[in-house]
Amino acid sequence: MALQSMLRKMRLSLARLPAVGYGKLPLTPAYFLRDLWKGNSIYGMHLVKGELIYKDYIIPLQPGLWGKRSLPIDGLCKIYDFSWLRDMRELGTDNARLAARALMVDWISRPPEAQHKVAYRGDVLGRRLANWLGHYDFFAASADEAFKRQFMHRVMLEGRYIVAMLPPEPQIYYAFAMLKGVMAVSLCMPEQFDSVLKVTRFLKDELTNQILDDGVHIERNAEIQLMVLQDLVEIKLMYQLIHRRPPHDLVNALDNISRALRALRHGDGGLALFNGSNESDPELIDRILFHATQKRVAMTNMTKGGYVRCYANRATLLVDSGTPADIGRRSKHAGCLSLEFSVGKQRLFVNCGAGETKAWQSILGCTAAHSVLDLNGTDSVEFVKGKVSSDFEAVARRHSEEGAHLLEMGHNGWLKRFGVIYQRTLYLSANGQNLKGEERIDGPQQFPFKVRFHLHPSISVEEEFIEFTKGKPEKIYALMANNPHEGRQIWWFRFSGAQAKIEESVYFGRGSRVVSKQIVLYVSLPEVKKEIPLTKEEDVLQSNKADDTILLSEQVQESSDYVAIFHSKDNRQGSGEESDSAIYSETVPQAIVQQDTQIVDVKQAQEQENIIEPKEDLVQQENQSQVIRWALHRKL
Repeated sequence: MALQSMLRKMRLSLARLPAVGYGKLPLTPAYFLRDLWKGNSIYGMHLVKGELIYKDYIIPLQPGLWGKRSLPIDGLCKIYDFSWLRDMRELGTDNARLAARALMVDWISRPPEAQHKVAYRGDVLGRRLANWLGHYDFFAASADEAFKRQFMHRVMLEGRYIVAMLPPEPQIYYAFAMLKGVMAVSLCMPEQFDSVLKVTRFLKDELTNQILDDGVHIERNAEIQLMVLQDLVEIKLMYQLIHRRPPHDLVNALDNISRALRALRHGDGGLALFNGSNESDPELIDRILFHATQKRVAMTNMTKGGYVRCYANRATLLVDSGTPADIGRRSKHAGCLSLEFSVGKQRLFVNCGAGETKAWQSILGCTAAHSVLDLNGTDSVEFVKGKVSSDFEAVARRHSEEGAHLLEMGHNGWLKRFGVIYQRTLYLSANGQNLKGEERIDGPQQFPFKVRFHLHPSISVEEEFIEFTKGKPEKIYALMANNPHEGRQIWWFRFSGAQAKIEESVYFGRGSRVVSKQIVLYVSLPEVKKEIPLTKEEDVLQSNKADDTILLSEQVQESSDYVAIFHSKDNRQGSGEESDSAIYSETVPQAIVQQDTQIVDVKQAQEQENIIEPKEDLVQQENQSQVIRWALHRKL
């Protein structure tokens, strides 16, 4: 490995020397590549004025001003990969063409230093070359001969540099953009570069290393998967441009990646926010999928990638049920078993997404930034030197019948630190109008925890009290949305076994911060009171009083609407509908049964205190369960 790194540095040093032995440069590219993706004419108008609009940033972009190195890395990549050329092409005016040419002249005459890590990173360099050659007809075809020669000379210099980077670093998604750039210069300058066979060989290796059997990228980030798919589509079209059949491995990968990407989309067309991804542009996603493959079906089994997708009557439930990725800087999120839920084009439960700055990336990677249980304020996953703890394990089982879905999941992320196992059960009815869940912590000791449900910014939430069957008021939360495509929606959120509150949250679904809300169910441990020793007579009276309380107290009951389904171990008899008596039977909640059993054991311990150990030690040895149940039901 060290030898390969040393040879790579030597090749890069030689690539910076003056070009010798590359023959006479062509005046125009041998093939005219065509950029497939649509730009934004509004952004193009700002670019003509010397402004690059990138998320929340307005970056000066004009000759002599190429942004600041203090910008986020993704912003610098946007500047240096020249993808903004498609915005100017979309505008299509002569002013846009001349402004693009002026920026190109400035880059040729005063390029960034070769040591600049962002400008000459493999993926940025590869995309820059592909964008230059893909927009040649827009900014260079009508230019004079002097500009064309300067441009082709610059393409040759940067082409030498990217070819010297081969082979790409393994298991990094940058590799596909880098191979795309090598392929582009090989097609357009065949006498100077003949690397098509190298690209084919390295491409097969990277597809094997990075794409799992179910089409999910190894980083488990839907946005990265989209970027990889876009690069592979362009590579496939380059093979077709030179009348070569694309490699069989590439065609199969495009099919699998497309199916997995479809499965990670919500009804609004955007991507789910797992492991650092953002929604992305639905129109761009559609266009990439259209060029990738003719198959129009979503992946149904993503066990290798660690995702579960349940769909029922336009309701989409997505769950991250896999081990977090420890590759790359964007995908290290401790959100195992987190969920997202949408109906049609309206998102309800979401995760917070990914931020731009390092501070936000660190915050949004925490368990608390996901719609999942947060134990004692700690993350569910430990990253040791950037790697996931080797003993971490997550399991998931899915049962489907007559359109209803039941998910039983769990992980041991807190076992080493707290000695507990987290289990989550989710149920989605066949009509898509009911989503129910049970959150369980099993271990010898109890801890405070919270279950967070981050809401989409378009959702407003109000706290209400309603009259229930026995006349007792029940606290619920009313979730309201007024989607232009879906109309008005009202959902009731109920819960048991916890207290609840509404807190502030943030949403980075589009890359920039938007204020939102979250529902937090929390369990706090009661304060331990110091007991004063009692006399023998007081002890007898207290014991009799406790026995009377146990005999006279009314048994606590919970609503069967969102309890019974989780205690029906055999779900094969029911369909999951509201009217199904097999599911909504009057079953005694398991948590209550365990509570009664514990009282009997403690009483026996008091009677035999001379024989067995004290009561405190007995309780510590038993497996205690902390359970929260919740239900989301559509009212309108």
